[in-house]
Amino acid sequence: MRRRPESPVAIGVIVGAIALVFVTLRLLVAADGDISRFVVAGSAFTDAAQVQPAIRVIDGSAGYDGQFYWRLATNPTELNVAANHGVRFDAEFRATRIGYPAIAWTLSLGQASWVKWSLVVSNILGMAAIAWSGARIARSRGRRPLVGLALASSSGLVFSISRDLCEVTMVAGLTAGVALMARRQYAWASLCWMVACLAHEQALLCVIPFGAYRLVEMIRRRERLPAAQDLPWIASLATFGLWQLICLAVIGKVSVLTSKSNVGIPFKGLFEQSKDWLLNGIGPVEAIIVPQVALLVTLVVLAFRSVKNLQADDRWLSWVLVVAALLTASLSNYVWDGPADLRHFVVLSTIAWLVIVKSGTRIPIALIAATGTVWMLTAAARIAEV
Repeated sequence: MRRRPESPVAIGVIVGAIALVFVTLRLLVAADGDISRFVVAGSAFTDAAQVQPAIRVIDGSAGYDGQFYWRLATNPTELNVAANHGVRFDAEFRATRIGYPAIAWTLSLGQASWVKWSLVVSNILGMAAIAWSGARIARSRGRRPLVGLALASSSGLVFSISRDLCEVTMVAGLTAGVALMARRQYAWASLCWMVACLAHEQALLCVIPFGAYRLVEMIRRRERLPAAQDLPWIASLATFGLWQLICLAVIGKVSVLTSKSNVGIPFKGLFEQSKDWLLNGIGPVEAIIVPQVALLVTLVVLAFRSVKNLQADDRWLSWVLVVAALLTASLSNYVWDGPADLRHFVVLSTIAWLVIVKSGTRIPIALIAATGTVWMLTAAARIAEV
């Protein structure tokens, strides 16, 4: 067979270039050439007269989460709800997600005026890291590295890039950790999972089930001490806990506990929101959720059918898949109201693709076509409007 010039680095560069093209088009079309519009700052939490350095503020709007990451990236040490750089938090739990802003602050060299750019650059690099990790994972299971592109295909990641959100950083950390664990590079894998947990608490949906699986294995094998492969989950949980203690010392509260609960009776939230859409209608952009949900359901079903083919080292992924699927099914209608291209579901879609890729399951051509189509629809919608 003719040798294919594929490598994880090349695939990472390609996806990074695609992300750059997407960002450029969104900047020119939806953002009218103003990169600060990616922040989606609203006057409810951002004071246009006080915000420094100046960014675009939407009058009469609550804005979106990117404004809080922008504030943290301008000064990662300022964790209180009170206004800083003209932006105040809506709740203390924002301090939990320090990973993405800290990376953006580092890329900006501590220059607040550069943060509106460094947030975007960080997400472009994150997309490249996800593709690189996916290619490494695919190759470790004897598959073409090109298959690893699937891990970077989530519609939620497109939305995350569009609005300076943290999901790209979280998924990059999780997938890079899995890729490095496959090569027995547990110290570097630990660092990646630590970053993921500090980027978003949803990373714990991967870390905690893995830790539980390892503890059960230790008991079954009568192991007295943790092995090197336990370092990622132990280090990431310890780091997350330490950061919560720091937040407690600074703001007087365990920040992760101040988040509004979005979990309820399974499928109740989706049912209630679907009823609202049927009664009141749904806009053309929001209607993209139909193919997005159909694709996600297909992925999860295929992943559950594939777990039996996982190798011994990968069977912990079946635990993660079950936990992520149960929690996703239990999300309240608050999450479904304004579905945001399923950005709340990126952990589930990532784990589903990880199971499919690592199990060696044949990926149907129809699924590849559907994935590409949904990605293109999502990207087109985000290029068209802020």
